[in-house]
Amino acid sequence: MIDANLTRLLFIFAASSIAVVSFLLHNYNNYLPVSIKKTLKYGKHAEKKQHVLVSKLEVPKRWFGHFYIFSAPVSALTLIIVINRYFYNGELSNTVCWLLDLQLGSSRKPLVSPEDTLVALFLLTIQCWKRFYETQCVSIFSDSKINISHYVIGYVHYIGALTCIIGESQGFTKANLQPSANFQWNHISRINFIWMAIFLLASYAQLRANIIFAKLRKNKDNYVDSKSHKIPHGELFEYISAPLQFTEIIMYLMLTFILWDASTFHFIFIWVFVNQTETAVSTHEWYHDTFKDQYPKDRKIYIPFIV
Repeated sequence: MIDANLTRLLFIFAASSIAVVSFLLHNYNNYLPVSIKKTLKYGKHAEKKQHVLVSKLEVPKRWFGHFYIFSAPVSALTLIIVINRYFYNGELSNTVCWLLDLQLGSSRKPLVSPEDTLVALFLLTIQCWKRFYETQCVSIFSDSKINISHYVIGYVHYIGALTCIIGESQGFTKANLQPSANFQWNHISRINFIWMAIFLLASYAQLRANIIFAKLRKNKDNYVDSKSHKIPHGELFEYISAPLQFTEIIMYLMLTFILWDASTFHFIFIWVFVNQTETAVSTHEWYHDTFKDQYPKDRKIYIPFIV
C-alpha cells in the first residue's frame, strides 16, 4: 500500500479546482464553453443552454438527499465504533485499520485526543441526521438537475470528513492501537463547549433557513403550489443572501477548532470554505440579476454586515 495521505491530496485538488473555476465563471463566463458551464453550474444558477453529452451526465438535484441517507447511518456507526473503543476498550477491526491506512496513509500519527474525537464526531453525526430530516421532511426541491460529479463529491466529502476525524485520533493508528486511550469526561476543555454551542446554533439556524425556503413554495394551506424561486425574508435572510452557506462554514470552522491538533481535517474545512463561498457568491449575484430593483440592496453575501 502506498503510504500517502490521499484524502489530503484529494481535498487540496478539489478546493483548488473550485477556486480556479469560480474565478473563471465570475470573470470570463461569456468565454467559457457551454459544456464547462453546464457541468459546473446547477440549481438556480444552472446554465440554460443544453449540451448533448453533458446533459446525459445529469441527475435530479433532489438526489442531494441521498448523501444523508448514506452519511447519517454511517456517521452513527462510526460514533458507535469510537464509543466502543474509548469506553469499552473494544478492538479496532482490521477492515477499519485498512480503510484508514488507505485514505490517510499507514504512517499517520495519533494527534487528536479521545475527548476531541468524540466531541467532533458527535457534532457531525447530529448534523448528518439533521440534514437527513431536512432533505426528507422539509426541503422542497425543484426539478433542476446537477452534474453527476457534484453527486459523487457529496459522498466523497462525508467519507473524507468521517475518516479524517478518527484517522488521526488516539487509539486508531498503528502507533497507538492499545486500548489505553480511554475517554475522560473532565478532559473536555471548556473552550470546546463554546465551539459546541456555536456549532449547534449554526445548525439550528441552517434548519430555520431551510424551513423559510420551503414555505416560499407553499400556500396558506401548507400545500406545495410552486417550485419557482422567490425572495426569502426573515431571520438571517434579512442580513445575507446565503445563510445555508454561512452556517455550513461556521459549523466546519468549529470542527476545525475542536480538531486543531489534527493535520488533515483542516483541508476538509478549506474545501468547505472555498466551495460554499463560490455557491454564496453565485447565489447573491443570481438574486440581484433576477430580481434587480426588488432585491434588498443592503443584504450582504454570506457574512452579516461585512461581506
